Amino acid sequence: MSNQTLQMTNSLYQYLLENSVRETKLQIQLREETATDEMSRMQIAPEQGQFLALLIQLTGAKKAIEVGTYTGYSALSIATSLPEDGQLICCDISEEWTTMGKRYWAKAGIDKKIDLRLAPAL
Repeated sequence: MSNQTLQMTNSLYQYLLENSVRETKLQIQLREETATDEMSRMQIAPEQGQFLALLIQLTGAKKAIEVGTYTGYSALSIATSLPEDGQLICCDISEEWTTMGKRYWAKAGIDKKIDLRLAPAL
C-alpha cells in the first residue's frame, strides 16, 4: 500500500498537495509525524482523507466505523466532517499507534466524537 494514491512524479504530486488538497495544520503535522514511522505506508494519502471528508458531507452521515486506525489521520478527516452529534467508532489493536492519533483528535476538539476500541474488529 502507498500513502500516495495517484501515480505521478514527485514534483507533480507536490503540486497537487499544495494546490488541491486542503489539509488542516493538524492533519499536516500528524501526516509528517506518522511519516517517521517505519510502517507509515499504512497511512492513507491526503487526497484520500479529503475524499473521505467529502463523502461524509455529501451523504450527511452521522455515524461511521473505521477498521484499522493506525495513527488516526483518516479518523481525523472523518470525525472533523461529522456533525457535532456525530460518532466515529475506530477499531484497532495498537495502543502505541492510536495514542498518536488521540493527541491530534484532542487538539482538534473532535475526541468526543471518536469511540476508540482497542480490540480486534470482529
